Amino acid sequence: MYDPTKSLAAATAQDLWTALLLKRRFNQFEPERIVQDLYAQPQLWQKFWLGWLTFDIEFYQDTREAPITRLLEMLVYAQDERLHKNDVLYIQSADDEFVPALLGFAKQWQADDCQVYDRAQLAEILGRMTLLKEVIEPEKMERHIDRWKTRQSCAPVLAMWWD
Repeated sequence: MYDPTKSLAAATAQDLWTALLLKRRFNQFEPERIVQDLYAQPQLWQKFWLGWLTFDIEFYQDTREAPITRLLEMLVYAQDERLHKNDVLYIQSADDEFVPALLGFAKQWQADDCQVYDRAQLAEILGRMTLLKEVIEPEKMERHIDRWKTRQSCAPVLAMWWD
């Protein structure tokens, strides 16, 4: 369970994401309830994090400027905490069978929208990311995609946001 009194040196990556989540306030987003519900049911998820919408394939596939645009946006928003645009909650399910329970939470949390990316969709999305293929050798990328498709890694991811 997340412990805000734990020293930063002892914090896990999930502790840091939890702390960030607890600092966010927008629309119907209630971070305390989300954190309580997730930590009460840890068997449902592997990890959760806040981010920006990253699965918009047309935009990221068609332009090489997307990463630069995001970096510039981060620099601008870094100046004012209120404008930090991490407004999409991602939850990686522990397995396919837990997706319905997480969708139930999204409804309870009054998320305006929730998209589920199953293993095949994630493998397809990651396989089409030209920039990712340029960074990772094509042979390694194909091995990763094969593992994702065969359920060896990359459990379904839910992306939810509040308008």
